[in-house]
Amino acid sequence: MTIRMLARRITRSLSARLLAIFLLTSIVYGIASRYAVDLVFDQDYLRRIASGHMSQYAEYVLNDIGIPPDIEKARAIVERIPVDIRLHGPELEWASDPNFPAIDELEFMTGHSLGLAEEDQQALRRFSRTLEGIELARKDSHTYWKLPYGRYAVIFSSPRISETRPPDLIVPIISLVSILVLALCYFAVTWVIRPMQWIKEGAARIGHGELDYRIATTRKDDLGELASQINHMADDVQQMLEAKRQLLLAISHELRSPLTRAKVALEFTEDLELKKNLLEDIHEMEQLVTDLLESERLNTRHSKLQLSLVDVGVLIQTLVDTEFAGSSERISINLPVTPVIRDIDIVRVKLMIKNLVDNALRHTSVGAAPLEITLQSDSDSAKIIFRDHGQGMSPEDLSRATEPFYRADPARSRSTGGFGLGLYLCRLIAEAHGGGLEISSTPGDGTEVIVTLLVSEPEAAGEEQAGLI
Repeated sequence: MTIRMLARRITRSLSARLLAIFLLTSIVYGIASRYAVDLVFDQDYLRRIASGHMSQYAEYVLNDIGIPPDIEKARAIVERIPVDIRLHGPELEWASDPNFPAIDELEFMTGHSLGLAEEDQQALRRFSRTLEGIELARKDSHTYWKLPYGRYAVIFSSPRISETRPPDLIVPIISLVSILVLALCYFAVTWVIRPMQWIKEGAARIGHGELDYRIATTRKDDLGELASQINHMADDVQQMLEAKRQLLLAISHELRSPLTRAKVALEFTEDLELKKNLLEDIHEMEQLVTDLLESERLNTRHSKLQLSLVDVGVLIQTLVDTEFAGSSERISINLPVTPVIRDIDIVRVKLMIKNLVDNALRHTSVGAAPLEITLQSDSDSAKIIFRDHGQGMSPEDLSRATEPFYRADPARSRSTGGFGLGLYLCRLIAEAHGGGLEISSTPGDGTEVIVTLLVSEPEAAGEEQAGLI
């Protein structure tokens, strides 16, 4: 299976389309959830809260610590407020937490450099007007406030150094939940539409002639009802085909029997001219009945060919020698050197060849070039080409030549042909063998008919056992 065929199969698959919808929904859901979480837990938002608290307590803290900073008062502040403090100055270096970074390990900058939102920067500027020279730093998920206090500096950390921020699991959790939801949706959809595969397989098998096959109807939903309706349809089709078969048998019997009796009665007729004419009429009626029955059998997907191995070249030669012995000089047969062994329906292919040869000879004058019958073959097909040099057909007649009961001669005289079923029946026979029938013609220059039989070539062992006609 090529990539193009696989892509086409996927794009036309209902499951794939539903999966794409759920995938898109999951992506939108994940993005929306992430945006909502960021909106609530945005870092700038947290910094705005922190800045509000710090602006409220900073001035009180500085006043409580005093100058020079009192370590005991700073320790008391840390016990009351959820922050850590580092005191830095001449002959003074103290931190409430031993893991508090040294001042030279922190890169202090302005609020703009921190990437704060405009609203946070405005709050910071208002706070800075009260506490000139404030600087901030970020490290390991902590915010550090550096407040100049004379020759000293007081550095606050929020949150506490010991309070490490949990890892950001929002994205993995949302991704995992999305995948889980998508997987559950996929299995749910697969379960829901599973009967569609059964229905597809059942419809294909019924359509190919397995009229006894029925689709399992274990579901009590719309798809289960659809399967039941298809089964009922198969029952109706089976009954109609059986009725049609019985009708064909009845027609065959009811029409052939009186024709046979008429032929027997004509044998006792003394008027030879009348006898000849009536026998020709009866023969035409018998041929019409035969062609009608055969066309009805072939004009259905459920007809079965009676296949057998045969040398197609020998079949053509034998048929011409037997059926057209009186016109052998008007027929030229071109056969390949090697035998063309094929698995075909001998009776129907003989009928097709006979109709095409008879049709070509009827529309070709006696003095014209002979009818050329050429057999060609390749690995998977056999072609029989009939080329006559008769009167040809007009484009209008050519387009309708294989229609049932169509004749170019509206008078329908006996000398110009039968009932218009010959080419139609030949086309059905060729199509029943997996091939087709092509006609090309030029008025005044003759007609060419190409019959293609797409029946696979037999195995070598089968060829050794093939019998010749």
